[in-house]
Amino acid sequence: MEFKWLDDFMSLREHGNFSAAAQARHVTQSAFSRRIQALELWVGVTLFDRTSYPIELTEHGKRFIPYVENLLEMVRVAKDDFSQASLKTDNSVRIVCLHSFAVNLLPRLLSQAEQLLAGLNFAVNPSVQGIDNHFQALLDNSNDILFAYDTKGMRPSFLIENKLDRCLVFKENIIPVIAPKLLQRLQGDQSYPYLAYSEHTFLFNAVEPLIAKQQLPLEQVFETTLSESLIKMAVNGSGVAWAPLHAIETELEQGLLVQAFPEQPDTVISLDVVCYRSKSQTRPAIDQFWRGIEHLSAADS
Repeated sequence: MEFKWLDDFMSLREHGNFSAAAQARHVTQSAFSRRIQALELWVGVTLFDRTSYPIELTEHGKRFIPYVENLLEMVRVAKDDFSQASLKTDNSVRIVCLHSFAVNLLPRLLSQAEQLLAGLNFAVNPSVQGIDNHFQALLDNSNDILFAYDTKGMRPSFLIENKLDRCLVFKENIIPVIAPKLLQRLQGDQSYPYLAYSEHTFLFNAVEPLIAKQQLPLEQVFETTLSESLIKMAVNGSGVAWAPLHAIETELEQGLLVQAFPEQPDTVISLDVVCYRSKSQTRPAIDQFWRGIEHLSAADS
């Protein structure tokens, strides 16, 4: 069970309409409806009478109200008590991003903008939660900055996009790579062993349509959610993997990996790396960080 489902329950109880309740919760109506259904599945009973207008609570739903109110109050108190715990100083900037960004991208960016970001303290969370949770963390002040790829499935809902500032950081290439020792072993029309991203990861959604379109001779032998794992497997000669260029610069320079299918430039995927912040955030540390990122973006353009 997710606590946001409880807020959804109270919102639908208040508005008596899925559309209005979903808008109040900054999600699409279809997503909101799925969350209410998930809550009812978790509780084990129907909470709302959908045949009435406005929508009303069932008897089970009415009995559920005090439990929800108590749980939400406990969550609110806990959040208030600990909301500032991650802010060690007023100069703290809390960043949430992909694991590969935390390992490879952020250290480079922070180094490039070192003078502009002087005096700031960074708390980086390489989270694997859903992107909608990341955006919500910006809106409820649990995090200050979000780095993400600007691709389908990683953009904010149209219901909240006007509440966020967005900055293009730079353009990133996702390229297919292979170890030279494996390339030498492959002969003729032999298929390439393929190291894949797991389904429901954003790079799976970027890479798989390309593979299908190009009809590449690949045979999947491994999958994972982490780019770093695919890169290690590729270096070991286990197969072809698509990897962000910022994550494999060293391996390419050392000759541990080379670009696969160099004769097919369409196998390279170009994506924008962007960062977001909430427009309601007014701390000077966040403004300083934002100016530094905008300066880097302007310098690269």
